Amino acid sequence: MKHSFFGIALMCLVVVGLKAQPIHEWEVKTLSFTANDIYSNPYGDIPVDGSEDLLSVTFTGLEGKAKGKKITLKGFWNGNNVWSVNFAPPYTGLWNYKTTSSDKKLQGKSGKIQVVAWSMSERESNPTRNGPIRVKQTGIGAGHFFEYVNGQPFLWIGDTWWNWTKRSIQLETFKNLVDDRAEKGFTIGQLFVPGNGWSQESSILDSTYSKLDNDHMRHVESMIEYANSRGITVWVHGWWSRPDMDNKIGEEKIKRWWRYLAHRLGAYNVIWVLAGEYNMNNNGGFSIDFWKNLGRMLDREDPYQHIISLHNTPPFWSGGADAPQWSTGEVLHHEKWLDYNQSQVGHGKYANEMIPVIIANEYNRKPAKPIVITEPWYEFIEGNPTGMDVRLAAWSSVLSGAAGHTYGGGHAWLAHVPESPAGSGPWPLEKEFDRTTYDYEGAVSMANLARLFKEINWWEMAPHPELVLEYPQPFCMANPGEEYVLYLRYGGVLKLMMNEKSAANTYSYF
Repeated sequence: MKHSFFGIALMCLVVVGLKAQPIHEWEVKTLSFTANDIYSNPYGDIPVDGSEDLLSVTFTGLEGKAKGKKITLKGFWNGNNVWSVNFAPPYTGLWNYKTTSSDKKLQGKSGKIQVVAWSMSERESNPTRNGPIRVKQTGIGAGHFFEYVNGQPFLWIGDTWWNWTKRSIQLETFKNLVDDRAEKGFTIGQLFVPGNGWSQESSILDSTYSKLDNDHMRHVESMIEYANSRGITVWVHGWWSRPDMDNKIGEEKIKRWWRYLAHRLGAYNVIWVLAGEYNMNNNGGFSIDFWKNLGRMLDREDPYQHIISLHNTPPFWSGGADAPQWSTGEVLHHEKWLDYNQSQVGHGKYANEMIPVIIANEYNRKPAKPIVITEPWYEFIEGNPTGMDVRLAAWSSVLSGAAGHTYGGGHAWLAHVPESPAGSGPWPLEKEFDRTTYDYEGAVSMANLARLFKEINWWEMAPHPELVLEYPQPFCMANPGEEYVLYLRYGGVLKLMMNEKSAANTYSYF
């Protein structure tokens, strides 16, 4: 079981040698150093064969809870001849750091960092200050749900931010999206951080996948930083699977990008998604063993041990037709590096109706792993699907045992904004900007779900469809005798079977 470490939003650039103010537990601190040499392609020099990286920085705890703890981080190129590490201290107290490098100006730099705790109110105002996301370790629901590393329960309320790395999108526009989603109670932003984007405008690597646009990467890092500052964890999706990836990109370049992402973004509150959409029988020309080995590599490379999964392609899409699977659990469930299962059911009423069946099947797999729908039927334009369809997907998912649910809709999923209009392709899209789709009925329904679950101890509950009588779709999550959550898709009346313990109790409802 992973015990992950994480970093929070506020980035501080420090000048080595100057006395710095204390930082907080899990707060990202950037240490930057100037190299002696100018390297022609520092990104391309990142080793994937087990050789030493140009810069490593070891952090050793000297006092407080940090005493005796040690973390070694790999440096990343940060433009010109600057090399950096992002450090997110997992413990309070005094830390010492020391650099190791074959470059003489990067070798042997040292200093100290004092780390203090967040107050309770500070953690409540931004839950990512509780640390990274991990699988719930013990107690009721262990293995089925998520929590922050300090044990605070975490409910996955996701939004799809697929194409927001387009260069033409201003940071302020992205902040407006994040602010809206944070106010509605969303806790996850699903962001494609692409080695191979949907176009070169959104790709962070060049067309040969050999050179990094560091300015653009710095912009994307600022996006993740801001999302964390508003309490939202970012789902980082590194590669989009396409035909002939084995020849057009190759193993080495795919591994290099993931090593780089782990080293640069690992201090933030993120979740790793190896690839998607994928066909695990022939994923871009690679064997399934390549992707399994890539998962193991990322698991080793990330000192903060963020949770890892993949984004599947549903069976009725062409990309998944040769490898029918509704969830990663059907192929990868027993991989130790796979911390949770994802299901993309795809778009359309047929796919939407499959959600409770898929979730129930995945919930019952052994050993227990969380299951989340990461791409349901999107609310492309108003009324397609209807708000009722969005609610069915979300409520039936969670009440059937999912660790949360992802929503996708309108302007948000395609990053359709005034400075960067999106083409809808085969999907309908509201083209105008006199209003955004941020407040469509489905998005408001997701906010209502998030608000209700803040009021209950959902992590102490489990699916109990057997308690629902005389209703065609029995969606019930309960801690029997204490608390029940019911979803009546069609309204009307149902009967709930109450056990002897609950018979004498008085219940309130809302």
